[in-house]
Amino acid sequence: METVRIILKVPFHQHPAGTVFDLSAETQPANWHDDDRVREKQSFHQHEYYLPDSGRGRGVSLAVSDTVPCPEHVLEGVDLRKGEARVTMAGTLHPDADDNARENPPCGCLREADVSVQINEALQSQGFLIRLPEFEEVAEKMVLMDTLRGVQVMEYVLRNYKHSDRELTWDVSDLYPGFFDLQVHFPGGWYHVVRFIKFFPMYIDPANISPAPKARWQQMAEDIISNAMATTTTEKSPSPEFSGLEEHDRRNVALAYCLEWGEMFNQPTQERMMKQFPELSQHKADELDRLAREVRSYVYGLCEQELAGSIREVDLPTAAKQQYPWLSRANINRMINVGMYYARR
Repeated sequence: METVRIILKVPFHQHPAGTVFDLSAETQPANWHDDDRVREKQSFHQHEYYLPDSGRGRGVSLAVSDTVPCPEHVLEGVDLRKGEARVTMAGTLHPDADDNARENPPCGCLREADVSVQINEALQSQGFLIRLPEFEEVAEKMVLMDTLRGVQVMEYVLRNYKHSDRELTWDVSDLYPGFFDLQVHFPGGWYHVVRFIKFFPMYIDPANISPAPKARWQQMAEDIISNAMATTTTEKSPSPEFSGLEEHDRRNVALAYCLEWGEMFNQPTQERMMKQFPELSQHKADELDRLAREVRSYVYGLCEQELAGSIREVDLPTAAKQQYPWLSRANINRMINVGMYYARR
């Protein structure tokens, strides 16, 4: 299931503004009618998420307009498991029992008052203490369900359990935020259910979300651009020590000229190359200029692939080097930093 992380802009049922949830990314038009004929006439401008628990154990629709996306950086470095767990409903169920049987189940009737949250500050742990009602049948197992995704998270078989055992405990310290059902199963299909939410460990003011810190590549790219714009063409030209270099070094010099900013941004490199290397013919200078632009385009394309997720940032230098083995480290780093900047503008 694809999920989206949102922040409540306004209080919603039992949840205050600033509450963070992971929800299904799938939305539907607001007030979606059961009749297909009516649906055809409905407006699709307002959409809703499905919130599995309103805070009282029931799922509700949540208007997308009442939420804002939660940026990844605001929770970066936060241990998401430290959020509180809150019981929203407790009861006793059977998938096929009639109303009379539900009034007097062999496992007793569990009430919300029978469940308490136990917090151990010394161990930095929290869990549930379930005080079981009187019962005839002995519990067989406990099952934890993720109600957002509809999947079983864990199963624990209760071995050597007796009638005298009237309390069960369940630790939720290592659970990440989400919506859960903790089920205590008995023979014959009966089970107690403790419905709860594991919350994110902090509220976030939706009107005051700090901007994401700049990544290292972004700061380096901006520094390159800023420094280049602040210097003169003379200051940026390669020094005479490049004279007489081998062919692969001339390619790097041409590429360095191609990557210049300021007055020489995206200008032809031939005249500068022929001045730097007097023995170069016009034809050879043209070839070097074409190659420099080809390399620049290729590496910038790799940066766009990184943004799309088809290549990792750490693999960009290797990919560039495999295509053009003669590339210098300085040119590779500069192209990647600027290419990443362009890809994310």
